[in-house]
Amino acid sequence: MATERTYYSDEKGVRITGTRAIFGSTTYSMANLSSVRTLVEPPNRSRGIWTALVGVVALVIGVATGVTGITMVGVVIFLLGILIAWMAKGTYYVMISSASGESEALLSSDKDYIDGVTRALNEAIIGRG
Repeated sequence: MATERTYYSDEKGVRITGTRAIFGSTTYSMANLSSVRTLVEPPNRSRGIWTALVGVVALVIGVATGVTGITMVGVVIFLLGILIAWMAKGTYYVMISSASGESEALLSSDKDYIDGVTRALNEAIIGRG
């Protein structure tokens, strides 16, 4: 008895074979999949921007009043806001299309992980010939 080829498998419950795509508790038949793509949702940087603006306000108040403590707190809050905005990550989705429509099969903030799963799904679709 021949074993089917596994294109991808990980400890998170994702497994792509020539006949199935398993994402945790959801299983898709490869025969029903027509295409796969990656969707990117940009990071939400608003929290960091608002924090930086609060820091700028504190900085201006500190400079205007001559209070060094408020000025230093303003600088720290501003830098913290910049750091928060810079560290924000986008969300990446594996989108699969079938006769019944398109659905989000998997999401992660790790672009390489999503690209690897998408690549494996495309190889499995091509491999089924």
